[in-house]
Amino acid sequence: MLEELTYEQLPDSLKDIADAIGLQPLKNLVKLAGGSTIYIPNEKNLIKPVRDKIIRKSFNGDYKSLSKKFNMSEVQIRNIIKSSTT
Repeated sequence: MLEELTYEQLPDSLKDIADAIGLQPLKNLVKLAGGSTIYIPNEKNLIKPVRDKIIRKSFNGDYKSLSKKFNMSEVQIRNIIKSSTT
């Protein structure tokens, strides 16, 4: 019966999600996780590994310039660089 569900029949609380990902992907999500509580990370947390990879690749010995570029402390930059060597 889920296949017969139309956009107009969705509760208002799900229409924003359907607008963002499409009706069929929403139906797939309902099949996969319907009735359960799921955590969707915010963008900042999701892209952290990508950011850290870019920082490591850009590192040329100058912690200060990277800290300014990424709006992070030098300690944070040092920890990211250090974590790639451990």
